Amino acid sequence: MFLLQRTEMLPSYSLSPNGDNMHKSQHSFTRYTSPIRLNLKKHMFVAMFLFTLLFMFVIADYTFLPVVPKRRSFNSPSVLTMSRRELPRGRARRFPVPYLTNLIIVAGHSVFTGSNFDDAGRLSSWFLESYQNVSGEAESFLEHIRLGVSAAAYDPTSLLLFSGGETRKSAGPRSEGAGYWSVAEAASWFGLKDSGVRSRSFTEEHARDSFENLLFSFCRFFELTGGYPKHVTVVSYNLKRERFSSIHRATVHYPESRFSFIGSNLPAGVKGALEGEARTVAAFRKDPFGCFNPLMEKKLARDPFAVGPPHPSRCPAIEPLLTYCDKPQAAAATKTRTGRQGRDNEELERAYMGKVPWV
Repeated sequence: MFLLQRTEMLPSYSLSPNGDNMHKSQHSFTRYTSPIRLNLKKHMFVAMFLFTLLFMFVIADYTFLPVVPKRRSFNSPSVLTMSRRELPRGRARRFPVPYLTNLIIVAGHSVFTGSNFDDAGRLSSWFLESYQNVSGEAESFLEHIRLGVSAAAYDPTSLLLFSGGETRKSAGPRSEGAGYWSVAEAASWFGLKDSGVRSRSFTEEHARDSFENLLFSFCRFFELTGGYPKHVTVVSYNLKRERFSSIHRATVHYPESRFSFIGSNLPAGVKGALEGEARTVAAFRKDPFGCFNPLMEKKLARDPFAVGPPHPSRCPAIEPLLTYCDKPQAAAATKTRTGRQGRDNEELERAYMGKVPWV
């Protein structure tokens, strides 16, 4: 309409045989319409530029960026607790402490629920199960924290992880690992802060049982360093030495020569611990990844806030270990496993026959 209005205002000239008036008419028309033509050309150029840029981004996304592993099958028993921390495609990664090579894991046993971390030695400061509510239990947690800090202070190449997820509904969405770290902070790192241990201490907040304390700490170590540990030390109760040093270590094929265990004794008043540990050890020998009940049932009960495991995209080299329970061979392997202890734990090592990045 704008063009039509402008052309109606153009002066009219009659044609002459020599074409003079025709020349004047064409000149007037060009003078009125050339700005419109220039604007159209400019807009077309901008549109073509934006389309080309979009096309280049699409090609780059599918050609040069790493592929994120597929999500877990919805037939998996762990889909109810799938992690929300998937690493987006193409996200640049930064490893805070790439110079650390050894891993020290303090396995969590309770959630700190007190209001003052200086009171960590009191039973009332922790969420305790009935079998844990005995004299000396809170002090044993402090002892584990102190042992881990001391070991890390002695080894300047080590990374200290306090491992344990948000395992108790009544305790609220607070993790065992974060509570342990805060207790160490309140204790001024037991006088060893000058060793630099604080800057090398972190948390792992997904684990729901002892096997996940180990496996998920490998993933967390990669997130922080960009590699996998050359040596692993686990701090827990002496009662769980066999479970960590023999069963869990063999399941993930970590070399025995590069694995250490630091233990403390249970409080004197604990009852039924030996019998309970024997049942748990038998269950893990039969089902080393904890894919089926009763171990899976216990995992789900210890994940009331649906935090779930770490997403495999965060540590792709151990994706087969993290998603083992989603594979059909998990059920077949569990059905054929006797659960008996053999020399060098051959059955446990055969549970997973894939590659691992530490051997």
